[in-house]
Amino acid sequence: MKLLSIGEVAKRSGITVRALHHYETMGLLKPQRTESRQRVYAFHDIARLQHIQMLKRTGLTLSQIKQLITSGNWQAEDVLQMQRAIAEEELEKAKHRLALLDEAVACAAAGQPADLSTLCNIIKMGEHAMSEEKWQKVWDKFYTDEEQERWKAAKEKLSDEAVREHEQKWPALLARTEALVGTDPGSREAQQVVREWNAMTQAIYDIDPALTESAAKLYDNMDDWPADGPEPPFSNEVWAFIKEADAILKAREQG
Repeated sequence: MKLLSIGEVAKRSGITVRALHHYETMGLLKPQRTESRQRVYAFHDIARLQHIQMLKRTGLTLSQIKQLITSGNWQAEDVLQMQRAIAEEELEKAKHRLALLDEAVACAAAGQPADLSTLCNIIKMGEHAMSEEKWQKVWDKFYTDEEQERWKAAKEKLSDEAVREHEQKWPALLARTEALVGTDPGSREAQQVVREWNAMTQAIYDIDPALTESAAKLYDNMDDWPADGPEPPFSNEVWAFIKEADAILKAREQG
């Protein structure tokens, strides 16, 4: 097999030049260099690239992939064990969502007032959480591999308690926000909602402040999400309302 330039590898594999650079920076790939310092890729580099992409589909982070493939002694069993751990974690989250639904159903059966928007959002949250493949299409469209790594690293540092609190509070908070769309974003109710909204997201931004802008980029472009990707967790109108309310909140705090 002849040596391929980085442009040729990107064209044939569908992996961006930026991603190939990032893999090299992380030590996952080590292409040769010509006398003019141009990167060239041999057969073993392409094989390594194939391994990287395969392992990414299992849900592993690039750091975990590097640990596996640079150790020199990784086996299929190692990958399967990691996949199993990921599946167990997803199962626990699914059980928690089912418990929330059971509680809501019990309230409805007892004749207690039920917030339909909240119930719908609980269901929507569950569907989103279990559509990782669809979400990956959104991540790939808007985030570089490096940005995706930073998100994964930050999420892994969140405590189980913080995750559970988010899952419990988010549906009702979103329902309250939806009900306020079209009203004054500077009102007491709107300002309280945006404070709670910010508190819900602050935990992950405290871990990596750079993710604040990264998240905004994602939701500023919801109309451009892949057609076969997930449904956005909220509408453009909700996002615009939250941004406007947040701007008012920040202006008041600075004033």
